[in-house]
Amino acid sequence: MIPRHKITLIDYGEEDAEVTWGISGKKEGKKTQKRGESKSRAANLDRCIRRAKANLRRKVMAAGLDHLLTLTYRENITERWRAWADFERFVRLVHKHRSDWPWVVVSETQGRGAVHFHLAVKGFQNVDLLRGLWRSIIGEGNIDVQYKRSPAGFQWRKSALASYLTKYIGKAMETDLNEKRFRCSLGIEIKGQVIWVPLRVPAKDYALFRLEAAAGRVGRVWCPEEGNGEYGWACSW
Repeated sequence: MIPRHKITLIDYGEEDAEVTWGISGKKEGKKTQKRGESKSRAANLDRCIRRAKANLRRKVMAAGLDHLLTLTYRENITERWRAWADFERFVRLVHKHRSDWPWVVVSETQGRGAVHFHLAVKGFQNVDLLRGLWRSIIGEGNIDVQYKRSPAGFQWRKSALASYLTKYIGKAMETDLNEKRFRCSLGIEIKGQVIWVPLRVPAKDYALFRLEAAAGRVGRVWCPEEGNGEYGWACSW
């Protein structure tokens, strides 16, 4: 029986799309073992980091997030549970003013041990309002909104903003495997189109063909040599 390949195409619009391809079939069952006992822990960690980064990127792209918001403390707050509790209170306050406020957030620990947050958000942000809400919770602290000039105006390119946030995921996972990789608002849907590759057609070639048809171009391509083109990932940016 000839193995069937399938591709998953995610079209974000505005000439942004990505595609993955591989052989369809059941995966081998996972063996039960205690955390940290795996002989290939480094390889497993690398896969977890790549998977988390991919999920974050897709959330940012699907929601069309294009501005960077940073929340900081003046006080040296090192308790992560306390910082996340403050962040959740902040989000609830913001929703009283803006019910539709999509976001994706990662945390970072500064050299002094203080926790702060980086958020991807969408469109114009009322900095004075957000700063006032944040300070009403934590006292002294600050909010900074950053954007970059892009072909669409003064905003980040979605893929660039996602790439900026993903660099913090690796740091968090290497220090605390139980820490959530990132958090996001409810309602961000990632809609992928599953397409079966025609029989006897190279999976990689067909995947790149569908990517170019959706986005108008092919950008980066990841295709491991040991896979012989049987599986991989590509994007338009």
